[in-house]
Amino acid sequence: MIYEFNLLVIKIISILIFSGLLSLLLVPIYLRIAQRLKLSDTFVSKERLIQAPIASTTLQEKADTPTMGGVIIWLPPIILALFFYLLKNFFGGYFDFLNFLTRNETYLPIFGLFLGGIIGLIDDILNKFKKGHKFGAKEKLLIYLGIAIFFAWWFTVKLNYRFVEIVDFRFFIPFPIFFIIFVFVFLATSLSFNEIDGLDGLFAGVAISILIFLLFVSLVEAKYNLASFISALLGSLTVYLWFNSYPALFFDGNNGSFSVGTSIALMSFLTSTYLLLPLIGLSLVIESGSVILQQISKRLFKRKIFLSTPIHHHFKAKGMKEPKIVIRFWIINFLGVLLGLIFYFVIKGLK
Repeated sequence: MIYEFNLLVIKIISILIFSGLLSLLLVPIYLRIAQRLKLSDTFVSKERLIQAPIASTTLQEKADTPTMGGVIIWLPPIILALFFYLLKNFFGGYFDFLNFLTRNETYLPIFGLFLGGIIGLIDDILNKFKKGHKFGAKEKLLIYLGIAIFFAWWFTVKLNYRFVEIVDFRFFIPFPIFFIIFVFVFLATSLSFNEIDGLDGLFAGVAISILIFLLFVSLVEAKYNLASFISALLGSLTVYLWFNSYPALFFDGNNGSFSVGTSIALMSFLTSTYLLLPLIGLSLVIESGSVILQQISKRLFKRKIFLSTPIHHHFKAKGMKEPKIVIRFWIINFLGVLLGLIFYFVIKGLK
């Protein structure tokens, strides 16, 4: 038993290192392409200045920084999954040990990572090269609503989900209610990652803390292939954070935040922890909540609560230094993750 556990730890750490190294190898390739295609974001377009003047002002210092760097986050885990799977089929042995591509654990989150990455990349390309043709807020909502409906259908029809589940407890509910719950959780999670992706290192640090929680739960629930995939994503995200920490060498664009958000939403259902997302994604709740409150106040009372939203722009507009804002949001989310772990074990102990 101890020997098997030691092998499992070796596998998870090895995959994390392989993914990190692959991500690191992709960085100079990406930077060369970014320089050749001039993949920089000015942050001060006329449309953005009209819609969010304060946020645009606070982001002017980031002008001309390359974007679309999210490819170094979502490509390495996918490449590794396919690479080890193919080598397993040809050679077996050690590659069979490293393979983590399995139908019941990793097909959906890997596909979600790919789908979110591609859609985000299309949005980034349209935003950069087809001015006036990018996805607006309504278009993004409709696209992600369609994706949410597809995955909700998959969980209900293919996986026969007809229940609300938290850790080891299931409460059976009518099909339409679960469908609605799934769509709401999926949209809230995936779109919240896009909201929090606004300061150097903020998105990556929060995502890493959530993934550590999911990794821990996957190990406890004996979902070892899922744990391996999470470790691969942790490896690539850590390398991205290295280069995205203040002052950022490049940004992920929508393809980074959408891919990670989509995959995490799916993994929360596969680990039965989606009802704990408000805790383990506490910073996401604060960021998205600030946007919702701002919109309600502007429509009902014709005035703003915050200088700018998401709320990290408010703090920056008030004069707080960016690294301090980022680290405090990391700490807040880490505390949420700890609370999530406490709730997880308390609920598990009630079984």
